[in-house]
Amino acid sequence: MTKRPLKRGQRRRRQSTFLLLVSIILLLIVGPFAWRMERLRQAENAYDVPKVKAELQWLEVHGGFLTKLGLIKDATLWLELNIGSTDLESKLAVYHDEKHQFWLLLLDMQAGKMTEAQKVIGELGNTPAGELGRGLLSLVKGNAEESRRLLTKTDVGWETLSRHEQTLRHLTLAQASMILGDHPSTQSEFQVAQSLEPQNPACLSMEMDIAIEEGQWTKALELSNTIDSQTWRPKTTLFETKRAVLAIREDNLQKLTDTLSTLKELPRGEATIYYVNGIQALHKGQLQEGKNLLERALKSGLDAGVEADVQKALEQVAERQKADKVLQSVVAKT
Repeated sequence: MTKRPLKRGQRRRRQSTFLLLVSIILLLIVGPFAWRMERLRQAENAYDVPKVKAELQWLEVHGGFLTKLGLIKDATLWLELNIGSTDLESKLAVYHDEKHQFWLLLLDMQAGKMTEAQKVIGELGNTPAGELGRGLLSLVKGNAEESRRLLTKTDVGWETLSRHEQTLRHLTLAQASMILGDHPSTQSEFQVAQSLEPQNPACLSMEMDIAIEEGQWTKALELSNTIDSQTWRPKTTLFETKRAVLAIREDNLQKLTDTLSTLKELPRGEATIYYVNGIQALHKGQLQEGKNLLERALKSGLDAGVEADVQKALEQVAERQKADKVLQSVVAKT
């Protein structure tokens, strides 16, 4: 008995059913991975480092060939940059595109490798990222005025920078303005940065710096504690210095001791310790000892932000000593 050929409508229905089943199977297989990758993207945008780490670990176990995708590789490099991985430099060095070169620049500056950072800036050339790098390097070297000049040039396409790079530009301008004593510009640049990436940890650090500058000690301490709770953060000289100043302010000897131990292992740590000890001496009323330590710190080489703080502290000491001499003169005449 011969089979009757399927009618055209029946064949179409069978093909449609088959394609639907294949689509459902593919959706069941790919769906969880697509969902995870979207979660990874959202976590990275929110600077949720623990979640990024968790999603990457899941993909490493279950992702198979997906771990070879550029999105996953970049997320891994982004994570290592933010947590301060020790072997990241060699991984970034194999890339020659602008984004990865800029990440390498940030890594070199974090490690205090200024010669290497200068080479990377040369590779970036006159691109907006290269100009941003020059502004960053000028600030790190202590030239806040030059940094601000470079980062406010009108012939640079700043709008072509990534959101993160634009945020970094405005935060650097805020830091430079603070060093130069331009408080309105400090606030305005910080507000722009915060509007771009409100969850960027660097915004939190800048907010703490501003609070210290304005003498809002309770707020500064709260922000410092929040930063401390982000245990994934790599240690930086500038933050640990601010942390030490807050410890002196609240007479927390244990925190001060811990912070000084951390500073010993960081770039320009020895010079910064002179500064911290000088501030502690001033806090105790030991003006001459404090002045000597601050001057020694200044001669030893400091980060730009710390150097500006030393200059301000020395000016305050000079005013205090001048006032004391006037008082002594008045007393001697009576």
